[in-house]
Amino acid sequence: MNTEKQLEIEVKIKVQLVEPWRQKIRLLPAALTRARVFERNVVFDTLQGDLKKQGMLLRLRQQGAQSVLTMKMPAQENATYKIREETEVQVSDFACMEKIILAIGFQPNFIYEKYREVFTAWQTHIMIDETPVGNFIELEGSPESIDAVAARLGFSAADYITDSYHRLFIRSGGRGHMVFQK
Repeated sequence: MNTEKQLEIEVKIKVQLVEPWRQKIRLLPAALTRARVFERNVVFDTLQGDLKKQGMLLRLRQQGAQSVLTMKMPAQENATYKIREETEVQVSDFACMEKIILAIGFQPNFIYEKYREVFTAWQTHIMIDETPVGNFIELEGSPESIDAVAARLGFSAADYITDSYHRLFIRSGGRGHMVFQK
């Protein structure tokens, strides 16, 4: 079982339509790392919200046939980028992992869905996220590589968003979970 602990540095950029940006990203040129896939993310916490109070996040993600358990530590103070330590492990069975998390006392706190497509260019992951609260390009890499890719796409640090999808959902007037209407 592989676990990966790393420093995650990322920003989001809100965009209206996905297709024009998909074409621009391909022309960077960027390599398609993962084709568009539906993701279901379940954020867990105690009933008292102990993890959230500490700035931590425990998430179980199902993306197609893959499932990933993620622990994110509190974000570092930075006005331009969201920077936090992240540890991830692939799990073979989403439902079993969810049962384990529930059995040790955590409860689903927030569920969010999105479609995600991943590209890579200049050591930067470029994600196109389609969510119930809009479309976003998420850039993950070093601050320098994020800035370089953003500039090639026509963006600057003034376009960067460091909010979580939960915060974006709440700011959009959302209540409950951020899921697509069926």
